[in-house]
Amino acid sequence: MSSRRFNKACLASPGHTRYLDNRKVIPTVLTAKRLSEIIARATMQKRRDFVAAEQEEQRYMQYLQDGNEALCRRFKKIHLSLDEEKQAKLDQEVKDAAILDKQVKLEDEQMRKERIYRANRILENMKPGQVALKSARLQSEVIFQRKYNKAVNRRIAEEAKQQQELNEKLCPEICIPYSVLGVEEEKLERKAKALEYGQELAREVEERRLRKLDEKEQENFDGIVERAQYQCLHELEKKAAKERAQKSREFRVRSYRDGLKEKAEVEKYANICEEIGDRIVCVDTVKKRRLNTDAAKGIKQQMAERIQRKEQLAIELCRQQQAQRRRAEELEQQVVDRFEEDMLVEQARRECRLQELAKERRAYELEQQQQQELRRKQAAEIRRFQVAERLKNSQVNQRFQWCQKAKKHDDSVKLRRMLCDQQDEFLARRQEEQVRFSSCQADAYLPDDVQFFSDALDSMEAAKKSGRPVLPIARAVETYRRENQIELPNTRMMARKKIRDYCWPGYYSKAELAFKNYEHRNKCLDEQQHERREMLEKSAEIMKMAAEEKPYKKCDKETPLKLIQHRGLPALESVDSFDYGSNLCLADDALPAHLNSAINLIQLESNSNSPINMSRLKQHSGTLKSPKKGDEVICCSPANSCSTSLDSRIIHKTLYSWR
Repeated sequence: MSSRRFNKACLASPGHTRYLDNRKVIPTVLTAKRLSEIIARATMQKRRDFVAAEQEEQRYMQYLQDGNEALCRRFKKIHLSLDEEKQAKLDQEVKDAAILDKQVKLEDEQMRKERIYRANRILENMKPGQVALKSARLQSEVIFQRKYNKAVNRRIAEEAKQQQELNEKLCPEICIPYSVLGVEEEKLERKAKALEYGQELAREVEERRLRKLDEKEQENFDGIVERAQYQCLHELEKKAAKERAQKSREFRVRSYRDGLKEKAEVEKYANICEEIGDRIVCVDTVKKRRLNTDAAKGIKQQMAERIQRKEQLAIELCRQQQAQRRRAEELEQQVVDRFEEDMLVEQARRECRLQELAKERRAYELEQQQQQELRRKQAAEIRRFQVAERLKNSQVNQRFQWCQKAKKHDDSVKLRRMLCDQQDEFLARRQEEQVRFSSCQADAYLPDDVQFFSDALDSMEAAKKSGRPVLPIARAVETYRRENQIELPNTRMMARKKIRDYCWPGYYSKAELAFKNYEHRNKCLDEQQHERREMLEKSAEIMKMAAEEKPYKKCDKETPLKLIQHRGLPALESVDSFDYGSNLCLADDALPAHLNSAINLIQLESNSNSPINMSRLKQHSGTLKSPKKGDEVICCSPANSCSTSLDSRIIHKTLYSWR
């Protein structure tokens, strides 16, 4: 077979024979890369590489699968079943839903609280104090913007003035007298300028003409140089073409000689192949002839052997059939004999069975009689047991009734205790409500005052930080403080009531309620006093910040004219001729409390256009307080310069001893 394949390969037509028929065809020269690609395509190198890569991938996947199976065998029951996974997923969804609902509720509650806070803040801002504070902030902003605009306008005016002065210094005004001589001089100057301009124009035209000539000469020179360069390049290209043609001719000659050598080698190889083929054909013919002769002899011998084997098989089959027939007859005779023996045995067995059944019937009847006697005895015992059980059940029922009564009693005791606890809790809550509503009557306006002063202090700090004026806010705070009678908290001692009526049954509960009432009232009053003190501290801090921006100025020593006019006394220029009365004061002396309050009322009447709630004013005539330690009263006339201070009439500067 190999010789045949070799023969076919040798008899194939050579690939270069077409070059011998057509001498004009140029042989193809292959590079090493191209030759390797052709060989790879012929041998299916890419396909083999692809198959090898797939096999390697399969081996790697099998390795991973075996490793996974080994791990699974090592660690059992690490995967949940499908039902367990579904249940876990449902549980997780329920947990997530619960968390989400809780978060949504918290967000809704937070938003609701924010809305309530904003609504309360809006309502707070609509109150008169907050409106006055807002107007003070707006006034402060207006003053700041007005000052800023004035400063900007002033700076612009100063810069314009400086620029005007600079322009006047650089270009001063000079008076030139008008005359005929000046006109002639101007004409001569114009002629001179025209001549100078004509000469300059002619000079520029000449320069342009010379520049154009130079550019044209440069272009001609560049053309000559470019032609020479192109000629050199053309000669170089001709020389390179001749060299390429010479190399091509030499290459063709070498290729032709190589082709002749290859042709001679191919012819020599073809002759050798032809001789080998002839020898193979000869050997093949002899082999076939000998094989055919041997095959004919073997076939005849095989046919004779097959006929002989068939005859022997037929004789053997006949002998086997005769033996089987004899065995069948013997077997039939044995079956008949066995049947007769079985019939005899069956008849004897039936007789024995009848005797056994008779014995069993007699034993069954005897056993039935015994069972009836036993049932009669059991029925008698059951009747006796029922009678005893009836007696026992009555005792059990009695015990059950006793247990039910005890359980009912325990339940009633528990219920009574629970109701008593609820009653005690209700009474305690009611007592706390009584204490809360009756012990301390809180000031309804105190939270508004605290909120106002807190907002005012924040506004003052913000205005001071941003450079806005704080005097309008301080003036609004002072007006609010005076109109709403915000002063020091009244301090008074509170003592516990001493009730010693021990004979009265309700003494202890009433005394406890009174003591809790006392404690709650004390606590409430302390909180109110603390809030008022904080409020006054903020007021003092606001006054201090306002004083830092615009300090106070003391007035000249003179008589308060408004006070004298209010009291009905004439205004005198000099008071040196008589002693001072009780209705007069100097700047160094402190005013009495009733005069101080009267002056406050005058100021409030003059400033009655304020938007602050006036309903909270009390009657000063009945509630005038004594002057506090550390108060200063500074008096000034309307015509004096003290009108630019924080208050145009009176300024209180309080130094509290409780700080």
